[in-house]
Amino acid sequence: MTDHFQSTVAPQHTHAEPAKRRRRVPVDTLPSTEKVSLLESAEEIRQTLRNSLVQVNDLIHEIKAQRQQDRLLRNTMDSLRKLSLA
Repeated sequence: MTDHFQSTVAPQHTHAEPAKRRRRVPVDTLPSTEKVSLLESAEEIRQTLRNSLVQVNDLIHEIKAQRQQDRLLRNTMDSLRKLSLA
């Protein structure tokens, strides 16, 4: 059986000082309302990550399309220059 823990100290990371160790409390000792809150928080984070993944994939698609359009424009301009020199 896996132990589930909740952090009792919020992480306060700065570049100047190292991360502080967090004291962990077994979830089994938490009241049921806090367990539900943990589950809801985890589900919210998962949904946020899913939404972020969709946004990242959309951005990647747009960047690739832009690169392809830039390449096409560059090739067209090169061809036009060659025609004007001939």
